This record gives sequence, C-alpha cells and structure tokens, in this order.
Amino acid sequence: MNRLIAESLACIIIAALFFMCGFLLGGERLGVFCATLSLSSSLGFYHGMRDGEKNEREKQRIKSL
Repeated sequence: MNRLIAESLACIIIAALFFMCGFLLGGERLGVFCATLSLSSSLGFYHGMRDGEKNEREKQRIKSL
C-alpha cells in the first residue's frame, strides 16, 4: 500500500512541475496539456511496470515447481 501511495504522489508532483513549466512557457492551455500528457505517460509507465513484475513473479513460481 505504501508503494501505491508513493507512486501516486510521484505522478502528481511530476504533473505539477510539468504544469508549471508549460504555464510559464505558453500559458494555461499549454500547462494543462503538459500536465495531462505527464499524468497519462506516468500512469502508463507504472501500469506496465506492475504487469512486468507480475509476469516475473509468475515465471519464478513456474520455475520453482
């Protein structure tokens, strides 16, 4: 559960930083666009990591049988 909270907090912090950079460079629309892009890519990355870990555990379980 702690890992899930840490990953969620990391996604939110990165999105906030991207929003601030986009806002400073091009205004509110660019900031929201950058934050949305950051959130979607971060969530996809963490989802892929979890699937990879699940597959790795499954391989280890099959090897131990």
